[in-house]
Amino acid sequence: MNRKTLIRAAALSLAVALGSASAPAQASKCEAGTIFNPLTKVRWTCIFPITIGGVRVGSFDKLDKELDAQSASKPLCACRKGSTFWFGVKVSFWSPNRMIDVVTEPGCMMALGADLLPTGGKLQGSQSSIADGTNSQKMFAQIHYYISPVWKMLDMFTDLPCIEDDGFDVAMITELLPTWQSGTLGAIIQPEGILFGNPAAGLACMADSAAAAAGKVLDPLFWCMGSWGATYPIAGDIHFGDSVEAWAGLAARGTFMMGRLGALTISSADGCSFKAQPVWTKSRYKLQIMEPVKGGKCVNIGRPGALWSSGKHAPGKDNAQFMSFEKVICCAGVSTP
Repeated sequence: MNRKTLIRAAALSLAVALGSASAPAQASKCEAGTIFNPLTKVRWTCIFPITIGGVRVGSFDKLDKELDAQSASKPLCACRKGSTFWFGVKVSFWSPNRMIDVVTEPGCMMALGADLLPTGGKLQGSQSSIADGTNSQKMFAQIHYYISPVWKMLDMFTDLPCIEDDGFDVAMITELLPTWQSGTLGAIIQPEGILFGNPAAGLACMADSAAAAAGKVLDPLFWCMGSWGATYPIAGDIHFGDSVEAWAGLAARGTFMMGRLGALTISSADGCSFKAQPVWTKSRYKLQIMEPVKGGKCVNIGRPGALWSSGKHAPGKDNAQFMSFEKVICCAGVSTP
């Protein structure tokens, strides 16, 4: 399913989404100062480590070791695309190429600093307590997923064959998706989610949470997001104890959703091409919070909020914006005749 098909389907469902919403009317509080500026908002240290032909540049942590080892063990590469053949050295780095808004004011496009989809007070975000004796809370918010290849926008490293050539674009607006407003509707089009709603799957997520706290990512447990919750149901509701952690969980769930919709790709291990990613590889992504407070570092999927979220929730500001860094593996070389 390509992006144009997704947008057409989303447009057809807008009336259904607005008609089924029952949230009370509220005035939108979309701030103008959130317009995306890659020079000031992106935490540039997150592009490290860079590995060139097996040699690491910059600091690295446990999260990076496994992926960087692909470059270290095979520093040379050779690729063929049609009649074009090239060989060279393998390069890997973290690329800032996607942005995600998590907003309680529907239609608030934080990257643009404008409310572009007035909903008449419907589809509002919310926070509520859960009366189950656990003192936990539930948050609901909308997300906006942007194609934002920062290297291309800054006209940098454009000679690398694995740098995306797409321009800035809005790939998904969940206000247009009835399935995002209701986990029940989401289960209709994502029936596999039922398989992960059992105690055994929940116990597996405990192991994923422990690994995330240590800076590791368990890719086989794709239905878990460490301490951030579960990927299913693919909807805007999430249980939380830390609101910043909940924002990150919804941003990560949005990335997972793009894969289930057929709109997510990653670079192949040989560095020669991009391949479809219907089920995400969690270790290929890390997030940096940009709004309401710029984060000092990037975090792996599921990292407990106690280790990074302190001071990131400015009073009275309940909209968040994240930059998603993707691990890119690239065969940078010279074409042969």
